Amino acid sequence: MHRRTFIHSSVAAAAAAVLGACSNHRADIAADRSAALRGFVAERMARGKLVGASAALVENGRLAWAEGFGLADRNAGAAMSPATVVGIGSVTKTFTSLAIMQLQRRGLLDIDVPITRYVPQLRIGTRGADLQQVTVRSLMNHTSGLPTDVFKYTELEKARYTDVVDLLNDTELAAWPQTIGLYSNIGYSLLGVAIRNVSGEDYPDYLRRHVLAPLNMSHSGFAGDAALSPLSVLYYADGRTAPAFELRDQPAGGVYSNVEDLSRYAIAMMDAWHGKSNAVIDADSVRLMFTPSNENILVESNRKGLGWFTFRNSTAFAMYHAGSTGFANAALLLFPQTRDAAVILVNTVGGDRLANEYAFDKLKSHGLKVEDIRPVPRLPALDKQATPVVMSAEMLKQCAGAYARKRDFALVSRDGNDLLLVDGDETLRLKSLSDGSFQPFATAATTTQSDLDGVRYRFADAGPYHVLFRIDADGVWQQGYRQPDSATAVAWRERIGRYELFGYQIQGNERIVAAEINAFDTHQPRLQLVYNTGKFAYPLIFGSATHAVTGGLGPQTTGEVVRFSDDGSQLFYSGLTFRKV
Repeated sequence: MHRRTFIHSSVAAAAAAVLGACSNHRADIAADRSAALRGFVAERMARGKLVGASAALVENGRLAWAEGFGLADRNAGAAMSPATVVGIGSVTKTFTSLAIMQLQRRGLLDIDVPITRYVPQLRIGTRGADLQQVTVRSLMNHTSGLPTDVFKYTELEKARYTDVVDLLNDTELAAWPQTIGLYSNIGYSLLGVAIRNVSGEDYPDYLRRHVLAPLNMSHSGFAGDAALSPLSVLYYADGRTAPAFELRDQPAGGVYSNVEDLSRYAIAMMDAWHGKSNAVIDADSVRLMFTPSNENILVESNRKGLGWFTFRNSTAFAMYHAGSTGFANAALLLFPQTRDAAVILVNTVGGDRLANEYAFDKLKSHGLKVEDIRPVPRLPALDKQATPVVMSAEMLKQCAGAYARKRDFALVSRDGNDLLLVDGDETLRLKSLSDGSFQPFATAATTTQSDLDGVRYRFADAGPYHVLFRIDADGVWQQGYRQPDSATAVAWRERIGRYELFGYQIQGNERIVAAEINAFDTHQPRLQLVYNTGKFAYPLIFGSATHAVTGGLGPQTTGEVVRFSDDGSQLFYSGLTFRKV
């Protein structure tokens, strides 16, 4: 879903009931280590009030440990086991990328050509960008600029992945291609369409034939497959049974599997990286998938290969993907150098925390840390010996403006030879330095200068965006991009009000129920989406009296079209329709 966040609530069942049933598959690792792993998972399941989970470890290229915890079906009293099947959500994207690499290996596809070569029906609005820059590779590493999702007909019973072309043709790019890192589920459905068009096989059929069967993943597949047994029931965070909900975007999140099959998959990928090609992947292709592919992207928050995220330092690396169906959660972490892997599946809303913690706990023992997923900064290096300089009035003027980000604006104004940065409740004075950066100084008693030691700000262009960055000991963080001048903001004040959703409603754990246009401080109107789980606000970048896009840059959902009917009675957002109250 859109937010990818969940509200945690208590479960009536006691921790003893949740953790009462365990199924041990094998224990090739030392008894004290398996006990520690068991305790790690069990403790976090009790803390999160989770109904069931299964986990596995691969060591030196073989399954060393796999175990089930809690229940796969509370009503039937069925225990969770390593064979229990659960939806793996976005871990599916690694399989879709593998299928793309297979087709490239066969000479049927080239990842560095525009996606329109394989999906010629795509005619998405571009806002002046070059659609030819939306390549297969850019879809694989989430730099295509496609929207994160289109919310119309998200469930499989309403539409299939092949319908996303028409849905995309009714909207616009959310970001300039190959400029911003912006995670896109619907982009992976577009890759599924390319696989279908190139191979002549429906995406699920292609994956069953060319990936799952050769790897003997006999308990993996798609909704409705006979192989999906035993299949776990899914649960809300409060312990209620979740309804059946299958995603339209099968190439982005439609695969089901268990930890045994996912371990086979991990072993095959790591073996190929070591030069042992197999029926599904060759060494050259997997090495390309595991190589960082987004290092030239200025506005980015994660290192990505092709279909995978990567933790990386000077001596070690790991490949990672997590997934959520809205109810089930999964994580898969590979250490190709040592041929180790960690796999976990959870059947309860809120299980994403356990899934991530279980995987990330393995990083330290392999010489890595969570922060190693951060990309190498692309900005000019800071000069620690930089001295104050007077910047020209024209350059200061170019920096001034409202910098849109996902939730609000950072406001920059000129004050003599300096800039003033208003960021929420904090106001900083920015003084220019000889290396082109700005040093911040506190202007209020609530912020001391010692809090700002080692902090710099810098302005830089990324494609058409003039971006404000904050640089500190933890990394480089984009603070928004300057909003272009617009004379239409006043017209949007006439749009202020509440608009109720009518017609199609999103299914699943999170649902949008209304949209509001209201005032953002004294600056300008904004969009506020009202979910059943809370409200989420977005600044608006205005294109006309009836057309705007949500402000901010990736990696979060931004750049989505907000459009009004000519009479102002209806609001359209991401395929949904709202009617003014």
